[in-house]
Amino acid sequence: METDPPKNLFIRRLAEKHRVLLGGMAVIAHGRSRHTKDFDISLEPFSNPEVWAEHLSDVLNEFQESYVWPLADRRKLEQQEIAPEISDYGVLRIGGLNLPIDVFRKPNELEPEDFEWVWSQSTIMEGGVRLPHELHLYVTKINTGRAHDLDDIAFLEGRVKARFRERLPVCDFAEAKDMLDRFLDSEVLQYGLDNPAAAVRELVLGYLHELESEGDPYSRDILAAWRARTA
Repeated sequence: METDPPKNLFIRRLAEKHRVLLGGMAVIAHGRSRHTKDFDISLEPFSNPEVWAEHLSDVLNEFQESYVWPLADRRKLEQQEIAPEISDYGVLRIGGLNLPIDVFRKPNELEPEDFEWVWSQSTIMEGGVRLPHELHLYVTKINTGRAHDLDDIAFLEGRVKARFRERLPVCDFAEAKDMLDRFLDSEVLQYGLDNPAAAVRELVLGYLHELESEGDPYSRDILAAWRARTA
């Protein structure tokens, strides 16, 4: 155990004390084969940035070689600068270990209040960290503007659509709304038309009509086939 790299020991220690979600490496854990130059995790947001910074610093103090810097500026942050940095940018980088670790309080496209929901649908892994659902991981990858995320997005989108294909025809309304609040397109919406629950079908049809009104030709074709099917 003690021969583990410092990065592993740090993350394990943080996860012993607080709730930690896997970040970029979660794509690999979900089955994508690729290399990574750093490691992303999300530490639960707590009530405010000051409390978040205090809990992170408590663990950092156990690793004497570690230090913190902003992603845009490789300048070591002083203790009192951590809370303002995480408040403004939602992420900072831990250096001095065998591999840099980016620690998020607010991952891309998520808000601190989303943490409980994401946590509740995650899967526990070795070391106490949790693996976020493909759908939530997909959400954090979109709109980053980073070229290396594009292949991850394509991989995760395939996993997400496979999940929709499996669940939308059989799930209840609450699960359908939960899924479609995070991701939808005309392809996945059509799976919900096979659901026996009228409420789910109505939800799906509403979204299809919205997409049709925005000029989406695939939704138009799906709705035309639905009308013929139910005539």
